[in-house]
Amino acid sequence: MTLVRTASAQGRRSSARRAMTTLAAALFFCGPALAFAAGARAVEIENRRLPEFPALSRGWSVIPDVEAWASAHLPLRQYAVRANATLSELLFDEAPSYNMGGAPGYPRVIEGRDGWLYFGDDVTEACRPRWSVAETLERVRRLAEIVRRSGRRFLFTVAPDKTTVSPDRLPDRFPGQACLRERKQEFWTVLRAAGLPGFVDLRDRLERAQRESGTPAYWRTDSHWTEHSAGLYGLELAGALQPGLSRDTRLVKTGQAPRNGDLGGLLGIPVEESIDRWRLVRDGVRQVRRDDRELPVSFRVVNQSDQAPLHTPRTLLIGDSFTRNSLPWVVPYFADLTYLRSDAPARTGPDDLVEKVVRSETVVFEIVERYLVGGHAEMLDDAVLAALEEAL
Repeated sequence: MTLVRTASAQGRRSSARRAMTTLAAALFFCGPALAFAAGARAVEIENRRLPEFPALSRGWSVIPDVEAWASAHLPLRQYAVRANATLSELLFDEAPSYNMGGAPGYPRVIEGRDGWLYFGDDVTEACRPRWSVAETLERVRRLAEIVRRSGRRFLFTVAPDKTTVSPDRLPDRFPGQACLRERKQEFWTVLRAAGLPGFVDLRDRLERAQRESGTPAYWRTDSHWTEHSAGLYGLELAGALQPGLSRDTRLVKTGQAPRNGDLGGLLGIPVEESIDRWRLVRDGVRQVRRDDRELPVSFRVVNQSDQAPLHTPRTLLIGDSFTRNSLPWVVPYFADLTYLRSDAPARTGPDDLVEKVVRSETVVFEIVERYLVGGHAEMLDDAVLAALEEAL
């Protein structure tokens, strides 16, 4: 009798496992399609634009890129990533390891010491560059000369990678370590010797502040710099634009707050850290107009001041996620500022960029180091430079 009951219980458990396996398979294969039919779409969870479908004319070599495209555009992907991470932690007591789509061998996130996380794109861009450093910087020079020849002022700055300014908590060994180090050294050596028009060097200021304060310039679980570093970015731009522009300006620490960094999200497990909050105070400056019709690609702000000076020429600020995260510490220096995402030419074509440059008297261009190191910058593509040259 006992044997019968045991066999019966085992049969029920086996049936339950088969049912769970069948359900999991159904969700795996049918879930994304059902979600798509219900209106769900893939979202940007990796701090970059979803990739375009690759050109099939490349033959069999296109297969890895098609796989990466399909993975990136999978509906409900962010929840799948989170579920996979939770399961990995449960079963193996560690976060899952994700490769870069189309770039096997390089991790999506580099897990460093003391809970520090680094963006794997730093390695991928350095180890698989599209252009040489010399060609990339020559394109920056061409952009600067196009704008300057039209009678407009041009400023250019590079947001250094976290692996450049705060590398001390990187692991002792990781894939791509050698080419990351060599390419970065080449990039900064050539950049500083290039004498590019309007170049504003943020790296020195961030490294100096980090040494003097003993506080990291970048967040532990995020690929971006801290709020205080964002304030230094604004101060450096102000100093380059106009002597005395930072008068009646203060960076004020307002306390601490919990924050989930973007790199924890890429691992699928949000990782919380406590951050210092900072506020930019510019005495007498007030916003009198804001045009958000072109959000999230662009917006325009008009400020007035009866005390702290403002940069009065109409300014176009072109930047990536570093500038987007720093806007509260940058916008109050300008009387009339239009912000434009640096990937706008790939989103809307070059015409909108050309129109905004034509309406501006000052153009400021910020780009993160990794995309210059890798030669992946929409603003520097041939079609964009040709459109600007023709219009200006």
